[in-house]
Amino acid sequence: MIRRLLRLAGWNALLSIAGLCLVAGAGEVWRRMTSPFGANVYPRQFVPGVGVLGKPGAEARLTNHVDYWTVQRFNSLGFLDREPPSAGRAAQSCHVAVIGDSFVEAWEAPTSDKLPIRLEEAARREAPELDVTTSAFGLRDTGQIQQLPFYDAFVRDLHPALVVLVFVLNDFKDNKAGAAPLASSGDKYVPILWRIPLLWRLAGTDAEPFATGVDWLAAGLRTSWFAQYLDRKLHWDSLHPRIDRMRQNYPLTENRMAGTDMALEQFKRRTDRDGARLVILTTHTVGTRGDPPFDALRQLASARGIPVLDQYAHVVRQGNVEDDARWPHDYHWSPAGHQWAAEVVLEYLQRNRDVCRRDASPPQAG
Repeated sequence: MIRRLLRLAGWNALLSIAGLCLVAGAGEVWRRMTSPFGANVYPRQFVPGVGVLGKPGAEARLTNHVDYWTVQRFNSLGFLDREPPSAGRAAQSCHVAVIGDSFVEAWEAPTSDKLPIRLEEAARREAPELDVTTSAFGLRDTGQIQQLPFYDAFVRDLHPALVVLVFVLNDFKDNKAGAAPLASSGDKYVPILWRIPLLWRLAGTDAEPFATGVDWLAAGLRTSWFAQYLDRKLHWDSLHPRIDRMRQNYPLTENRMAGTDMALEQFKRRTDRDGARLVILTTHTVGTRGDPPFDALRQLASARGIPVLDQYAHVVRQGNVEDDARWPHDYHWSPAGHQWAAEVVLEYLQRNRDVCRRDASPPQAG
């Protein structure tokens, strides 16, 4: 009797495993037939004094396996943007340089949908007399401290009238005192399924894969298009905290505040020296007045005389919903998020037209 039950249980287990394998196999075939590609490709190179940027002219293929599959090329400076205007053209125009992390790099959107291009197009329609030109300097996993070399190496030569620092919630962490001064980049994405302790214990280790390297289970989850799809599609809402809860509980430590203040001071010193106006554009992730991260940043910026442009307030004022500013399975800006960010910056330029009426001579050394 016991032997029969064990045999039955064994057959049931085998059938269950076979069924799971069949579903997984069918899902893998489906994803590979319907997805343009399944792996991120991000060619990069080290630039002395700046950090690890994209390889100029190389093609980048980027996806979150659910919402977007973008194919872009790095410009000659190593950023996912069009070629910047010549120094002469930038100096003669009202040039806006946008600096930030992954929100500005914008893996998720084709170049034509990104904030700088949307801003330039909107200015051409609504305020052509301002003669706005734009350029973008974005790199994921950086805060303002790591972005300072972008200004020194690239932005200053464009003689910008306006420098826009795009500030996201995790910039406080990235700006913490002692953060690496040089920018770095890489595809650090590991499927959320792999972050469940049970799975990496089943793989034979009590440590997370970041410390032990990639073994057979990690390799399977990294290379399976279906697993990555399920990771985003089925587990996003349950395993990713809501932005509003993150804002309310975000740890604004003294170290993070001091690092952010230092970065803002350095940017303000540089832009003042070069005759450019400096503003901060807060993304929807930071919130608005009454949210601790926004209020903390606004206090630091106010002490430095830096205006803060509030994207969240603009979204609500236009009758839109915050969640529409991002992708369904990604915190980054959707095309609507880029558009609303561009509108905020253009409104600032229209209210402060003196920004574009300035001496266009090259900045002095010092």
